[in-house]
Amino acid sequence: MIDVIIVGFFCGVIIPVVASRFGKILPADPGMVLAHLWHKPHPPKRQEGCRYALWRYKWRKMFLFSIAWAVVMAGLFAMASRLIGEDYIIWMGIFLAVVGLLIAVDQQYFLLPDFFTIPLLFLGFGFSVITNLITPLDSFIGALFGYILCTVSVFVMNFFRKAEFGAGDVKMVTALGAWLGYASLNMTLLLSFLFFSIWSLKRKKTMGAFGPSLGIASIIVLFVTYSK
Repeated sequence: MIDVIIVGFFCGVIIPVVASRFGKILPADPGMVLAHLWHKPHPPKRQEGCRYALWRYKWRKMFLFSIAWAVVMAGLFAMASRLIGEDYIIWMGIFLAVVGLLIAVDQQYFLLPDFFTIPLLFLGFGFSVITNLITPLDSFIGALFGYILCTVSVFVMNFFRKAEFGAGDVKMVTALGAWLGYASLNMTLLLSFLFFSIWSLKRKKTMGAFGPSLGIASIIVLFVTYSK
């Protein structure tokens, strides 16, 4: 259990750091994204005054976010190991890490990059083939259901107002369908709309990133669906 918590803590630490790189490199092809993710930043010198102060403030803020993410992810990894089983901890860890990255990127930049959503989709199919938690047929139907539901919803919404459901949201819903199946995906969507509505009422704004609500809902439903 300790090793699982340590891995979860490390994954949480790097989430804000990785997410912060996407503001300058998207849109871009996967190779360019991968290259920039590992590009060493060049901090300003002390003599540069305001730029140096801003840089220090940014990294202090990122440090605090990293600690918060680390604690949350360590807890989620531990819960996954205990509730779902150590046999599936690698798959659960992948899901939690990728969804966590999608939440962090969308919260900052209102983007759900293909760099994460497309691999999450194919990993979902792999998850269904290798494990016995969901059948490949259920995984395929879940992904297809998510894509069709989002596409039809956007089509209908456009007759009344411009749809605010972006392409990244559609891809993320499709990927989540591959992991959860269509029944659990329905639960995820209902829960995510509830979270988004509460958050919108609190901020008194109807527009915002939907990815965080979707990601949080999917993690909750994952535990509910696969807990032994």
